[in-house]
Amino acid sequence: MRSRFTFLLIIGLFVSTIGPALLFCPVSSQDTVAVNESIYVDVVILPNGRINVTYFMTHRVDSGSIGGYDLQGIQENSIYDPERSYVEMDGERYNLQVTPITNGYGLDWTPRTQAGETVLVVFGYFSTNRIVEKTTGTYTLEGSGDTITGDMGVFNWAPVQWEWDVGVYNVRVIYPIEMNSTWIDAEGGINSEGADYAGYVVDYRQGIWQGTDTQFDYDDDNLLAYPSDPSASPRNFSVSLTAEPALAYDHLRIFHYTNWSFYADHLLPGSIGYATEENLNVVANTEFEIELDVFNIGDTELTGVNVDITVPENITLLSASSSGYQATLDGGESFHISYTLEPDNMPAVLKVTFTISATNLNQSSWKTFTVNVYIQEYIPPLIEATMLIQLILFGIGGIAVLGVSVYGYRYITGGYGAKWEVDETTTYESPTISIQTFGTPGEVANLDPVESAFFVNTPRQKLVGMILMSCARKGALRVISTDPLKVSNTGVRFEELTYYEDALVKCIENNELKPECVDIVLEDLAEKVQEKSWDADFEATKEAHDERVEGAWEELESEPTANERTDYYFNRRYHDHGWAWYWLYMHPNHDSRIEDNLTPSGGTITPPHIPEWFTEMADAAGHSITTAGRVIGDVAATTSQIIGNVTNTIGEIVSGVGRIITEPLKPIVEGTSRCVSHDACHSACVSHDACHSACHSACHSACVCHSACHSACHSACVSGGYR
Repeated sequence: MRSRFTFLLIIGLFVSTIGPALLFCPVSSQDTVAVNESIYVDVVILPNGRINVTYFMTHRVDSGSIGGYDLQGIQENSIYDPERSYVEMDGERYNLQVTPITNGYGLDWTPRTQAGETVLVVFGYFSTNRIVEKTTGTYTLEGSGDTITGDMGVFNWAPVQWEWDVGVYNVRVIYPIEMNSTWIDAEGGINSEGADYAGYVVDYRQGIWQGTDTQFDYDDDNLLAYPSDPSASPRNFSVSLTAEPALAYDHLRIFHYTNWSFYADHLLPGSIGYATEENLNVVANTEFEIELDVFNIGDTELTGVNVDITVPENITLLSASSSGYQATLDGGESFHISYTLEPDNMPAVLKVTFTISATNLNQSSWKTFTVNVYIQEYIPPLIEATMLIQLILFGIGGIAVLGVSVYGYRYITGGYGAKWEVDETTTYESPTISIQTFGTPGEVANLDPVESAFFVNTPRQKLVGMILMSCARKGALRVISTDPLKVSNTGVRFEELTYYEDALVKCIENNELKPECVDIVLEDLAEKVQEKSWDADFEATKEAHDERVEGAWEELESEPTANERTDYYFNRRYHDHGWAWYWLYMHPNHDSRIEDNLTPSGGTITPPHIPEWFTEMADAAGHSITTAGRVIGDVAATTSQIIGNVTNTIGEIVSGVGRIITEPLKPIVEGTSRCVSHDACHSACVSHDACHSACHSACHSACVCHSACHSACHSACVSGGYR
């Protein structure tokens, strides 16, 4: 164990000159006290000598709240893995927003972690360059103490340093070296024979460093079989190193060797990789940058690497930091290009296209991709600042001039952007929207029924009710009661769930839907709709939606009997556009058309068959469909009662879902390339006062509310440390 002294340095902060905008940020660093309880890092060494790194970081908040920080100090070229980037709080998983920064990544999440709560942040990435390198020399094996001379693979690496203490900081390095079961003891440790087989040698510089002069041994240093499960096969050689605790700015150096023979035959051919922002929010007549990193993600060299850029008519390329041509890129090497461009004054979504080529690759291996540029139209200010001062100085006459200016301003700019009503409390009402078409004329977005409902601004409660119904039909959840709404996760899947269905099921905790989790479900739905519809024709897509709603009813009504119409209602698909019920339910006259079409015309026919999943929902809502069918003798009356139960049940389920969402939903944006609903943007902003003006400005005429608002809020409120 090591003995160290920690000194407390008290620093007085003088902040009187900080601008007032900072006072509006949701949480100041002064108000936040958070503790790094533990950080575990898994480093998987691949046969080609590259690494696959995953950080598991647990933080406890004692006061204030946190919603992000920068993970800096990653020296290797890397690409993050979205599948290993998330946070967990109270057993629920949330998305992690990842932003590449110099030597690392910005990590942000919502909802924020509040005082008394703990958050697990999981972040993973791949290195694009080889980390284990070949070296030759004479070494002493750790296992037997024997001396060997030959080729070795050296691993000299360190996890990121922290500016805060860490309770437990553990790094486990997992090698592609299989262990014989006889080399593994009952506790999972590896004996000297296994260590010798791996060729394990420790460099004298492996340890915990403070500065450049002081080195300590690790508190725990173990050779372990991975996985730890004794029944697993195969089990690999791994090295586990622990600092407990790790003090602020401790440098954990991992420096050891294994036999080069495990890596020699695994070189990968040269291959192109790249990293850039896919979507950019820019302001008309204002310069902006596109930052592009180009990688060789193979091991052998790429020659004659070239980047071509194609810029649309309404954007001007002003400069590039490089001509785009590089003679060669060795394995794992990369280069960076920064492009400066300027858009014309027009609200639009335009594509900048890139093609990356290499002379020693076939054209099929070149990379072509686009960056979507969302242009925010410039609206001239009502009045210049100097003129405003003059008006104030000139008193009443100035006010009269100002009134004329306001009238003229409104007249001139009346057609700009999207329009919405606002009262004195800045609570936005459902907008009457003037939409300009930026997409390809006639292009219909390829949306499923729920996405289409989102696109046409279906109320949130109704959207959640639709998703809930589909989850029940697929067996994934069961409605226990509707007042209050109680649901259970059955663990059953009769059909594969969509991404939003799977997310909604995961929102169930203690037989309740967590409102904050439902927020995220709809936020993810907004993201997906934006991806799928940004370049579509809004009017054509809405018209297609309306045609499907009416077409589904026409198809149902063409069925000759009530039984067949009922079967269509509950079980059929509408062509290749998904479950017919979605489209039927979205019709404004759904309730009356149900009764007209599913009620038999009379006689002695059997009441229509109602699926079991729906009868269970009816029971939960207090309507026993099965009992009604058996007791009432008159078939027509019975069917009418059944349909009444169907209508009431749907209504109660939807209203039940609506009742649990009592707080304004945060960033739920009608995410298309035009403003489908500005009230959603506003509700996102008012939850963070500091963001309101920035968000409002960004959204006002950009008609790309989600990304514009998010970007504006982020830059307005986020900077450094815990945030």
